[in-house]
Amino acid sequence: MSIRAGLVVLACLIAAASSARADQAIEGTEHKVPGISAADGKPLSLDLWEKRRKDADPKARVVLLAHGATISGRTDFDLQVPPDKNGLPYSLMDELASHGYDVFSLDYQNYGRSDHHPCGLCVTTQAAANDINAAVDYIRKLRNVDKVDLLGWSWGASTTGLFAQQHPEKVRRLIQYAACVQGGGGQAPQEQFRKTELAKCCQDDFILEFTDPGVYEAYGAAAVKSDPQAPNGVRADFATKAAILDPKQIKVPTMMIYGALDSSCTITQEALPGYFRDLATLDKQLIIVPEGGHALLLMKMRGKFFREVLKWLEM
Repeated sequence: MSIRAGLVVLACLIAAASSARADQAIEGTEHKVPGISAADGKPLSLDLWEKRRKDADPKARVVLLAHGATISGRTDFDLQVPPDKNGLPYSLMDELASHGYDVFSLDYQNYGRSDHHPCGLCVTTQAAANDINAAVDYIRKLRNVDKVDLLGWSWGASTTGLFAQQHPEKVRRLIQYAACVQGGGGQAPQEQFRKTELAKCCQDDFILEFTDPGVYEAYGAAAVKSDPQAPNGVRADFATKAAILDPKQIKVPTMMIYGALDSSCTITQEALPGYFRDLATLDKQLIIVPEGGHALLLMKMRGKFFREVLKWLEM
């Protein structure tokens, strides 16, 4: 082969590789889902953010991510900072999408890009589970699927768990990440909303010695921008003495996963062993990830978190 012919072949190979990378690029799409206001029963719009590869199979498995009590879904699950030195992203959505999943994250009403109304105390766990139901029905119709996989972080483990109790026919597999499963106590809040404060809402979720430099700062800045205040319905729920979930009513395959150093929803809490035992499924796992805090999915050990999540979803 001549040098000229070799260069032509090389150019073709480079062009083909570039085209393949373009096809595998991840794209985002914003959806607006019809919901119902927990304040007055009137229609409102819920924000649903989707990430998928451009070359994804139209029948790709669908995953819905549900956020916690303070920060909305796109900030929690799609933080856009450069990957680490090994190329691992900090966006759970990008990681799942890169493996061929069709990934959605929801903002409950009064959070993030969803519609807001004056009643923060109305956004209870049941109201958020109703928002999940609206999003799941929208996704099922959009992607022509019967069931979706669910992952909920912190309070999101309660909202997805409650949804799974009430609509098991719509759930394939459930991941309860950093779940607070004990009953509540204390005085219920009177204020409708609380201001988002970095020291209280975010910094305690990270353990900085096990977090790459700049990640917490980027997350905190995005959090305050997306959610300057959060509704207090969740705090009203946790102030009651009854536990929000009944594990004996959760019949779908369920994985629970915690960071070993989580100080917000701890693995040593008295209720956890009984809760896990009472899950009404034999298909269940409890995973503990070392050197992980409440924000495990954004810390150095997120690689193990990602792998465990993918293994569970691929079953």
